[in-house]
Amino acid sequence: MRWVVRDVAGGALVVASLVTCFEGLMRLRAHDYLAAVVVLMVGLALLGAGVELLRPTVGE
Repeated sequence: MRWVVRDVAGGALVVASLVTCFEGLMRLRAHDYLAAVVVLMVGLALLGAGVELLRPTVGE
């Protein structure tokens, strides 16, 4: 049960990071560069956290 919760949380973080990075790209289209950089950095941080949670399941 513990692995299921970890896998679901990791998958949710990866999906959230992809949505956040997409939002950052949309900010770039609006020429709001500072907000785009901040949102993309948050998206990459979420991706790193999600990958760390999924690492024991998927393997290195």
